[in-house]
Amino acid sequence: MESGKRKLITAMSVTMRVEIISYGHGMLRGKLHSQYLESPYEFFNFIRMLEKMEEVFDSKGFPERFLLPRNFSGTKRGRMKRDTERNDAMKDPINPINTDKTVDSKCTFEVTVRFRQNATWQGQILWAEKNKKQNFRSVLEMLKLMDEALSNGEVKTKQIEWKEPEH
Repeated sequence: MESGKRKLITAMSVTMRVEIISYGHGMLRGKLHSQYLESPYEFFNFIRMLEKMEEVFDSKGFPERFLLPRNFSGTKRGRMKRDTERNDAMKDPINPINTDKTVDSKCTFEVTVRFRQNATWQGQILWAEKNKKQNFRSVLEMLKLMDEALSNGEVKTKQIEWKEPEH
């Protein structure tokens, strides 16, 4: 392969293990495991978890991003950093995913992202403790599935009561 040419990845997905250690009132603490991370990444909210996952995807160049992210500043934030990380990530994975679960973890998910289309992710999530799988069509849907599992399967959505408009 000539230098300067990008390696084409044609058929693969990225799986990451999300270990939730504590969860309550929409706040969580956990660890993200991936063969593309040197060590587990500890996060303290959903946003940090998602940002780290995006960083791994961007560094690998897969799943390919179909839209550039928007931001308020209008700058191409971190482009050189992402390009450098992508080149580094084209090497072999650092470590295989360690399947040993942390003793105090509350819930473990295996998240497989196959596509990043329509400014979101599509893939499959496995709830390890219950050995249940579910496909998701967006990051929001994935987060709702995690929330349902972490809430012991209780659906917390309140029925909306519609009223007649007043004239």
